[in-house]
Amino acid sequence: MLGKVIAVIRSILNGSVYQGLNFNLTELRVGYIKKVGITLFCLVMLLCLMMFTSCFVGLVNAQTGSTITIMSDGGVGQTDLIQRNGDVYTLTGDIFGTISVKKDGITIDGAGYAIKGMGNGIDLRKDSTAIPPAYGNVVVKNARFCDKGHIFTSSCGNSFINNTFEGGGIWIVGNNDGDIGNVIKHNVFINASWGVFVDYTGRANNVVTANNFINSGIQYGLYSGLDVDRNYWSDYSALYPDAKEVGRTGVWDVPYGYVRLHGDGDPIMFDYHPLVYPIKGAGAPEVDDNTEPVPTASMDEHNLESFPTTLIIATVVVSVIIVSTILLMYFKKRK
Repeated sequence: MLGKVIAVIRSILNGSVYQGLNFNLTELRVGYIKKVGITLFCLVMLLCLMMFTSCFVGLVNAQTGSTITIMSDGGVGQTDLIQRNGDVYTLTGDIFGTISVKKDGITIDGAGYAIKGMGNGIDLRKDSTAIPPAYGNVVVKNARFCDKGHIFTSSCGNSFINNTFEGGGIWIVGNNDGDIGNVIKHNVFINASWGVFVDYTGRANNVVTANNFINSGIQYGLYSGLDVDRNYWSDYSALYPDAKEVGRTGVWDVPYGYVRLHGDGDPIMFDYHPLVYPIKGAGAPEVDDNTEPVPTASMDEHNLESFPTTLIIATVVVSVIIVSTILLMYFKKRK
């Protein structure tokens, strides 16, 4: 038996078996190569489609995010990104989306983490009417608002302290607590057309003090109360080149006009004690663990950076090489 097997192997090696076959070996090889090529091409295209689908879904989720609700009974819902200790809610990681608050008298401590995604970073409003009331006596501190994120509220005794806003700010519309306003202190506003916006806040004075406005301003609406004093404005020197510091007080001798009539007229509202130097320690603190730094880019820049361009280019190049090799082999065999 073993001798017969050896004889068959020898005949194959000598090519004698091929002489009795009724089909053309070249055609068989070409057909095989075509099948392998088509299979590989389909697999590569499927891989590309899966990558593009994954990236698209990621971009959509990054833009829209989700909503985490702090409910009226204090519950937070299904999330491990917020740790509750009584009335203090501390972030344990970056959040993509919105924190919707439905409870008075709580503290949200960002602990240096970021709230990302276009839209409402933290929403204190009770509804979405034109001038909505909001939950009051809420403290928001130490949070980073990326991608033009905002805090939405009305004048009702809230405090916003040591936060950083990148392209966004604090939007205060309406008043549901008489003369009680909000306190905005030790925040940093970066590249925002308005870092603070107030409208229809009535008699309530919203205190804006000891903040750093970096290429950012304040938008003032109708029937609103604002007490703006002792803030740092990055464009001060350009607007008032002849101003001088008052002694060694760290205060300029010319008030800063932060609201102008129709945007380009004479100033009508002033910070009477604008600061010469930025407030040290203002803004959200650095995260004190080993997580990656929070990106400061806008939403579009963040998407471009996170999009796996290098991987996609490499996949396309490999696909072209594979397909080109298969076609080359196919046409070479046909000659």
